[in-house]
Amino acid sequence: MSEERPASALRRRALGNTGLNVGEIGFGAWAIGGGARLGDKAFGYGDTDDQASLAALARAFELGVNLVDTADSYGHGHSELLVGKAIRQAPRRVFVATKVGAVRRDPEPPRKDFSPAYIEQACERSLHRLGVTGIDLYQLHNPPREVIEDPAVWNALRELKDKGRIHHYGISIGRPDEGLLAIEKGEVETIQVVYNLLEREAAEKLFAKAERHGVGLIVRVPLASGLLSGAYKPGHVFAENDHRRDKYPPDRLARALERVEKLAFLARGAGRTPAQAALKFCLVPDAVSVVIPGAKTAKQVEENVSAASAPDITAEELQRILEV
Repeated sequence: MSEERPASALRRRALGNTGLNVGEIGFGAWAIGGGARLGDKAFGYGDTDDQASLAALARAFELGVNLVDTADSYGHGHSELLVGKAIRQAPRRVFVATKVGAVRRDPEPPRKDFSPAYIEQACERSLHRLGVTGIDLYQLHNPPREVIEDPAVWNALRELKDKGRIHHYGISIGRPDEGLLAIEKGEVETIQVVYNLLEREAAEKLFAKAERHGVGLIVRVPLASGLLSGAYKPGHVFAENDHRRDKYPPDRLARALERVEKLAFLARGAGRTPAQAALKFCLVPDAVSVVIPGAKTAKQVEENVSAASAPDITAEELQRILEV
């Protein structure tokens, strides 16, 4: 398909040295996988409606979003199926990033598998669910350090790239030091990392080195799992099939929302909603290629994408943020 001019103010940024130019706001597709559970542990964001999810994806693509990030473990593959269906109907080229290594299948307990044989098999399953002949960006899904240091893992990804089954490969990490290690190995093209108004360590430890090495940075959880959207108040109880129920027990949720309230000045009287302010903050560093907020509805997509045209975060506001 020919590239059309985006129907929004989304600016394009280079995804490191991959040669891909992506809209600065993408679509995080974890939530649309549904409220998956294994045993007594939740791995999703609660119940979803597939038609609403497809409408959200369609609206994102209409507004110029051209990167969607998913994983084979989101909803046990359901997210990939929805993404595959949506990109076939998109008005312009959409880049798909997915992940491998987190094995979640009923009735097995959750585990990680980054063996070359598993990576190859999982890639074929993702290709089938997505309905594509090549995956634009294939990412290791939060591997431990010993996997990052294992040449066999990177060889497996390189072979998939040589075969055309994937076009680029990267890594999704839990801690900045894992990203530094991946850069030192000299293999990684992109790094996906948590960065938001409440969790800022990545900017201090990782961003500069990634930029120097031409590694594209994908910012996940930019809304702190929704806490920075302004939608939650102390005492909120997440659904049993929502992973935030375990991540944010009452005391931790109250402390997090206390910090969120101290950041309210970014929206109050500044011409931004709380979600727009949170996304705008993540886009301040030049090292960041794209932020991937999640969305379950077209309305949420519209607010996310509209952050691109919201007022920039000022130097004075940045200083105040450091004090929170």
